[in-house]
Amino acid sequence: MNKHISYILLFLFSWMAQAQDLPKVGAIADTTAIRAGEQVRLQVRVQADTLSFVDFPEMSELGDMEVVKTDAVDTAKIKPYRELVKNYYLTQWDTGKYVVAPVSVKIQDSIFKTDSLYVKVLPVKIDTTKQGLYDFKPLVNIEGEDNTPANNKPSFWWLLLFLLLPLGYFIYKRRKAYIESHKALTPYEKALAALTQLQKDKLWLKGKVDIHYLHLTDLMKDFLESELHVNVKEKISSDILQVLRKYRFEDGTYITPDLIDRLKETFNRADLAKFAKLEPNPSDIDVDFNNIKDLIDSTHATIQKIADAKADEIAAKEAAKKKKRRIALIVTGSILLLIALLLGGAYYYVKKSGLAENLQENMAKPEWVYSEYGAKPSLGVTTPHILHNYDVSQITDTLSDKQKKLFSEISFYADENLVKKYVIAEGNIGVNAEITPEMQFDKSIIIGMLQNIQARDVNLQEAEEGDAKRYFGTFKKDIPVIGNNLNIAFDSRFYKFKNGVKMVIGFYLEGNKKNKDLVERVLNSASLNAADE
Repeated sequence: MNKHISYILLFLFSWMAQAQDLPKVGAIADTTAIRAGEQVRLQVRVQADTLSFVDFPEMSELGDMEVVKTDAVDTAKIKPYRELVKNYYLTQWDTGKYVVAPVSVKIQDSIFKTDSLYVKVLPVKIDTTKQGLYDFKPLVNIEGEDNTPANNKPSFWWLLLFLLLPLGYFIYKRRKAYIESHKALTPYEKALAALTQLQKDKLWLKGKVDIHYLHLTDLMKDFLESELHVNVKEKISSDILQVLRKYRFEDGTYITPDLIDRLKETFNRADLAKFAKLEPNPSDIDVDFNNIKDLIDSTHATIQKIADAKADEIAAKEAAKKKKRRIALIVTGSILLLIALLLGGAYYYVKKSGLAENLQENMAKPEWVYSEYGAKPSLGVTTPHILHNYDVSQITDTLSDKQKKLFSEISFYADENLVKKYVIAEGNIGVNAEITPEMQFDKSIIIGMLQNIQARDVNLQEAEEGDAKRYFGTFKKDIPVIGNNLNIAFDSRFYKFKNGVKMVIGFYLEGNKKNKDLVERVLNSASLNAADE
């Protein structure tokens, strides 16, 4: 019994040390370059403990890529965790460089995202320059054949194919140009395209100065309404200037007074050209064109700067959150690793110290005593015998300097009775940091124990016991020497405080009422000495 209960504690915390980095989510593509219409297989892998609920999303698009199909989730158990794999098949019909958006996987109540990827879509090359053109060959008489024109039926399939190749290439180029022309453009891109076209048309050279200024002011109004969300289409020039003078960007800046003054001159010439048929000289027309372009460029630059600043702020907040989670994970992992080493060292000490030789005498003459264990706040508990203090130096010597600085206390006490077949253990862990909700691991300890010892017919229950958390239940297990298919009962109390945790745990064979009463008496007597805090 002594050996098996010690194995239980050892397996319990070794499992927690292995699972400290879970869950993990990652994605990998089988290629980052395809031709138009080909598929990319995106494989999403999740590593999680066997009790976590994992939900892969179903979607029709991932960023710029279309999801053609998906495979069913493939699950593999790799003790002490399981690995789940789901394949997404993506495609894109237009050439260019596209982003594969992160995949959001739900694990329990949390969302984990994969990294985004880039996929390059290459065009399908069609080269018609390598096929030469040749004259038709003369007719050749074949002996024994009637070579009259009525019997000579030349095949036109190769000629038809030769003609269809350039036609297909022409249709492909036209379709590509059509798609490019119908892509959604930003207000800034639309304004630049309109300015470029207006400059190419050179309407003032064709005697259409009023039409030129009408198009110039209209594209400016479209840009301002789309980019600044101001109503200027139905306003006269003086009202538009008033709106621009008062407009304040999100960063607190305004349109420069110099640009406002230049726009005032442009609006005056535009009104005269549209309504009074004034024909400004070519240099003034160029100046007015550049003034409108400066307004569009400067406005877009300011808005883009504000958007970039917001993106940087969001990225900084996300980085801070990740750093906080990483620190919490390191602290939790270090504590769990220390507990595993601590209980493993306790098992080694019990086995080598010869403590079992005195258990018969201790059970024959039990002396219930009250003692307090650990640093402040101490844990007071009444036991049949004073719990033995185990030397944990062999465990702490394996820790790094960084881990040693993390702990303010590491101690372990136990009373193992081979004759009566019960174990009472008390542990104390103190850290030089405040315990956060992310570092709660009491239930994981119990679950990890039951999984690693391959307990059967587990009945795990939990309850609140005053200021402590109670985990208790039964399971079946084969224990060498003692017997097979044994019913083992366990009960525990976990006391958490600002900078650590204290625990007392009892194991005994189910059905032994005396041992059950003994463990209950020990657990009910335990209390955290609040006066020490």
